[in-house]
Amino acid sequence: MKKYTFLVFLMLFSSSLFSQKFSFSIIVDPQIAWLRTELDEVKSDGPVFGINGGLVFDRYFTENYAFSTGISLWQTGGKLLFTEGMTIQTRSGDKTLDPNSSMIYRLQYLTIPLSLKLNSNEIGYVSFFAHVGINNHISIGKSANVPSTDENKVGIPEEINIFSMSYFFGGGCEYSLGGNTRLLAGLYFTSGFWDITSSEEYRATLNAVSLRIGVRF
Repeated sequence: MKKYTFLVFLMLFSSSLFSQKFSFSIIVDPQIAWLRTELDEVKSDGPVFGINGGLVFDRYFTENYAFSTGISLWQTGGKLLFTEGMTIQTRSGDKTLDPNSSMIYRLQYLTIPLSLKLNSNEIGYVSFFAHVGINNHISIGKSANVPSTDENKVGIPEEINIFSMSYFFGGGCEYSLGGNTRLLAGLYFTSGFWDITSSEEYRATLNAVSLRIGVRF
């Protein structure tokens, strides 16, 4: 009897699992990114242009709510001004920056989000969505430009942590092209709550405002 009960439960669970709606999206996010610090001696020195692109997977557990994840390549960075100078570790050895020197970080991350998405019902061909969650970032590229020394793409493997996290929220709209295919556009804000640097002298977090463009299937 217990075996039959277990088999019935397993069949019901499997049926429920496979009846869930799945979708995936191809997305590209042009963005403005910057670094934020909490020290007067190390200041944000302006934004840089970045871009994020990849796949988003949605699993709907009700008609309008979905768990969302995916994988993307995030090319980002920011500028820092060291008012009192700084010694940084580069691939070719330690480098001492003069006071009031700036450094432009060029960073690449493999990003895996864990998030919740809410879609409205369609109004004509248009629906709206809200999206909130956490990003997990794995560093795969670390370099910097130093304008004061005319050096570009200086390797800084020891300056940047291999893992960081951020939270994000955003929203936008989707336009139905027929069937399950939709064009999507949205606006997102991302804020880091994990220090991206390995420095013990200062803390820096990544932030970005992004325009999301994509196609959902």
